[in-house]
Amino acid sequence: MKTARFLPAQIWTIAQADAGNAVFIRPEGSDTVLPVYVSEGDIQMLLVELTHILAPRPMIHELLLSAIEALRGKLERVEIYGIRGGSYLCRVILLQDGREVKLESRPSDILCLSARIDCPVLVDDTVLAQNGVPIEKVTTKSGADAVVQESPSVQEFLQRELKAALEREEYERAAQLRDRLGELSRNA
Repeated sequence: MKTARFLPAQIWTIAQADAGNAVFIRPEGSDTVLPVYVSEGDIQMLLVELTHILAPRPMIHELLLSAIEALRGKLERVEIYGIRGGSYLCRVILLQDGREVKLESRPSDILCLSARIDCPVLVDDTVLAQNGVPIEKVTTKSGADAVVQESPSVQEFLQRELKAALEREEYERAAQLRDRLGELSRNA
């Protein structure tokens, strides 16, 4: 029996693919990306998490992180460790009192948790070999061989949220969004 070899990875891009909304996960140094298909709602939630700005109301991921902290645990990493019935098998790995606790999870949830606290996403190399897509096949350009179309960037999402916050006169949230936009433009 093969021992799993996990590759550290991160969210590379979010796009509209032929098969639906896709979050592409790219292992470090790899020319292959792993598409994770999620709902439109999950894309919006993931964009919120990538901004590192708290939503006006707590999201489920904040509840889980608060519960982990209250139980004196720590989110160590998230894993995509297998495939069954066409779906990825994922888990959250916690450390509590010196032991690992493994919790099964949906792919969209592990990605949101990872984005919220910048914890590692580990991908089993067998999963990547089975479902990976060469990076050159993932493009935002139009054409016969295009796999994806442009999706709203984090900056576009933040700009829409900033406008909505100003319209609702939520000035504290608007200031947070403005500051995050500034950080992103300085780092670009």
